[in-house]
Amino acid sequence: MSASTKRLGVGDRAPAVPQSQPGAVTVVVFTANGCPFARAWHDRIQAVAREYGDRGVQVLQLISNDATDHPEDAPEALAARVTAGDFAGPLLHDADQALAQAFGATATPEVFVMDHDGIVRYHGAPDSDHDDPSQNAAWLREALDELLAGRAVARPETSAAGCSIKWRVELRWWEGCPSHDQAEELLTRTLRELKRDEVHVVRREVRTRDEAKDLGFVGSPTFAVGGRDLFASDAQPALTCRLYESDGRSGPLPSPADLADRLRSALARPWDLPGWVDPRKGSA
Repeated sequence: MSASTKRLGVGDRAPAVPQSQPGAVTVVVFTANGCPFARAWHDRIQAVAREYGDRGVQVLQLISNDATDHPEDAPEALAARVTAGDFAGPLLHDADQALAQAFGATATPEVFVMDHDGIVRYHGAPDSDHDDPSQNAAWLREALDELLAGRAVARPETSAAGCSIKWRVELRWWEGCPSHDQAEELLTRTLRELKRDEVHVVRREVRTRDEAKDLGFVGSPTFAVGGRDLFASDAQPALTCRLYESDGRSGPLPSPADLADRLRSALARPWDLPGWVDPRKGSA
């Protein structure tokens, strides 16, 4: 059974983002402190935030990276950059990576522009060359100018280019089921086979029915990215053992192929997506 992560495209309604202003044209930028491409485009993004702020445009910048191997994206480091005045407008910490998953973001930086009704009208890179400051976020500015003039965006989509978002996978388990150690072994092995050893695995024990309800936990083990169950189910939350279907059989773990398929989609990097074109001069 196959499932793909939903990725927002032009014409889709964007999810709500904290600090967003109803009715404004909104720019959401997934960024990172350590990514050289995000840093190269950083000043151009801040210039857009300052210059379009009095024209009814808000720019929200989000850090979604797992900070385990990237301490520059930890809350303390983010607070230091905000205090230093490095960001024009709100910097939000997407600590559980839920917004990155909800948007289907894969890159830093990655830009989404929403119109007054919250519909995505531009998605992609700020401009065609991170290494050329004279580009001045031209693609983003074009989209904003056209939206503010009431015109359709002539270039609605480009390929997001930069570093990949640094993901983590949460293994949720309940002590009443004996399969969580095997689940961790399967998850670790599958990530290794996908050549995604950099993805951090977090174990989370679910202890109470209230916690199961809050998490939408339908049984142990559960594999989640950005708060989303990779094997979403209509079952009611419960402290129980979980069964996975594969090839007409039920078992306590998903098949390696099913797990790999869902991890591949949820943890996608920009260059993993079909039709991706790299406008960068370098790579990371």
